Amino acid sequence: MLRFCQPSVRSVDRMGLLGIMFGSWMIWESLIRLLLGMRFYSELSWSPLDLLRTFLLGLVYDASAGVFFCLPLAFVFLLPAKVLSTAWGKWLGKLLVFLLNGFMVGSGVTLFFYFQEFHTCFNFIAVDYLIYSSEMLGTIQESFPLGIIVPVMLVITLGITWLQLRRREFIPKVRDWQHFVTAVGFVALVPAVAAALPQSAWRLQVAADKINQELAGNGPYEFVRAYFTNELDYDSFYAKETDTTVLRQRLRSEVKGNNEALLGDNGVTRRVENQNELTGKKPNVVLITVESFSADYAGFLGFANSLTPNLDEVAQKSLSFTRLYATGTRTVRGLEALSLSVPPTPGQSIVRRQDNSNMESLGDAFRQNGYQSDFIYGGYGYFDNMNDFFAGNGYTVKDRKDIPEEKIHDETVWGVPDEILFDQVLKSLDEHQAKGEPAFEMVLTTSNHRPFKFPEGRVDAPQGVRNSVVRYTDWAIKDFLDKAAKKPWFDNTVFVIVADHQALAAGKADLPINRYHIPCLIYAPKLIKAGQCNRLMSQIDVGPTLLGLLGMSYTSRFFGHDVFQVPESEDRAFISTYQLLGLVKDDQLTILSPNQGVKSYRIDDWSKADYTPITTSEEMRQQAVSWYQGANMLYHEGLLKAPQ
Repeated sequence: MLRFCQPSVRSVDRMGLLGIMFGSWMIWESLIRLLLGMRFYSELSWSPLDLLRTFLLGLVYDASAGVFFCLPLAFVFLLPAKVLSTAWGKWLGKLLVFLLNGFMVGSGVTLFFYFQEFHTCFNFIAVDYLIYSSEMLGTIQESFPLGIIVPVMLVITLGITWLQLRRREFIPKVRDWQHFVTAVGFVALVPAVAAALPQSAWRLQVAADKINQELAGNGPYEFVRAYFTNELDYDSFYAKETDTTVLRQRLRSEVKGNNEALLGDNGVTRRVENQNELTGKKPNVVLITVESFSADYAGFLGFANSLTPNLDEVAQKSLSFTRLYATGTRTVRGLEALSLSVPPTPGQSIVRRQDNSNMESLGDAFRQNGYQSDFIYGGYGYFDNMNDFFAGNGYTVKDRKDIPEEKIHDETVWGVPDEILFDQVLKSLDEHQAKGEPAFEMVLTTSNHRPFKFPEGRVDAPQGVRNSVVRYTDWAIKDFLDKAAKKPWFDNTVFVIVADHQALAAGKADLPINRYHIPCLIYAPKLIKAGQCNRLMSQIDVGPTLLGLLGMSYTSRFFGHDVFQVPESEDRAFISTYQLLGLVKDDQLTILSPNQGVKSYRIDDWSKADYTPITTSEEMRQQAVSWYQGANMLYHEGLLKAPQ
């Protein structure tokens, strides 16, 4: 009777437990995908066929990753049965099950929050955040209630483990030689098949909507893929011109402006001659690169519900560029465009790559005119390789470690508030003024970044909200300009305010043009006439246009145009992700993608990124290939470097 009343215990052998773990993985990953689909329902294609392809392909990626998820347990099962049958052997198996479940839950929850910020599956950014773990962990601690999230994750992990092992006794019943052959076959053969089967390009085919493409992926799978594909070989993956002589000729004709003379035969080196009323005055230049500053925050660009009342006022006295587009969606991509004036190349920004010193940079153009150049950042510039890049290209780096501790009254993991950063800029300009030397200050802000915290009492807005910190950044820039106005060097200083990229990157289209629109103001009341420039511009055009306004001549290898020195018919913009390379010209967008893909769209609504697919003309294909293949070719040939 006592035995009859006891709960039944089911035995489970090695392969049975692996099957339970694999099944749990598939269910959990599908649940995360479903929750993300519900969260982003408005940006998801609800076509039954698109949804079916999205979730079925997701199962394929999940299965591939699931094999590797089970692999550690399979290795343990290579132990002899008599070892696994001992008490400590059984507890080893249970502990490993718990740890694997912890990884499964943790990666799923992390992906859920990551998707909120970037609207993508894990990619290069996630790899960067893992490398720069202190910034990643600090941001998480400051942005999310870990005191709630971590215990909930622990409870979920324990619950899943309990369900998997509930009333089951792990009994390795298979004889050793049979177990060994089975386990070795699993460990050696199945992972090889799982790694070779899925193709990343499949995701691009599930639907036209970007969210469907991202949901079709698997978080850990995409993370590993991003880690090993830091740079895509252009010649292997993209449409190209096989005759490099023709390619060089086309590229040289694309970059040349009215006031420029090409030098040499191979690259885009040219002498740029500028002459105007500012020639020889050598004003200081402060280029403020504002973190995540979207155009639709700015009332001065005509957007409703302005978050920038102070900059709206400054814009009335500035030269405003109303149709400027960022080249990418990351800070390092913006710094690349502004400092090197080069279109984005597949994979990671040049700022993050090897052999990126002694480049023909904006700082070098100023150096040719007798300037001293500084890179000033409120955080630690080792992040994203910024310090090495700017130091290797002739800038004096001044970052968080150069700020006296007594000056720091607030701070996040990313750095000091913008107001403290701007005080450092004032100090630097004072020092250059005392030496009688003109200065170019390249400044990168940090406040408009998660966790969206800022000093109290500056703006009447809640902490931890992006819109609030945009208002703080707007206040801090105006406060800086007001302080600068009291300095003796103010009347001979030009202030450039531009974004590195937008706050949001994703949309329904592959490259949503509205997610690349950024503001740019040039403020110098005594030097540059206020007005608006409504020309279509790329972020790579900011440097050459600025130098033209200042009347400075220089030798460069820039790809960007001085928009006042080229006809409107040559206006274009470059927008990209780490894989997709877009050329915008007139009302058309042409996209180069891996596997030699070329697609074109008519832009029906710029503010909503509504596109209509059209046939790619040979002219647009040639232009897109010339810019992107040419930039990649010259970079790898070392022809973007300054002459020794």
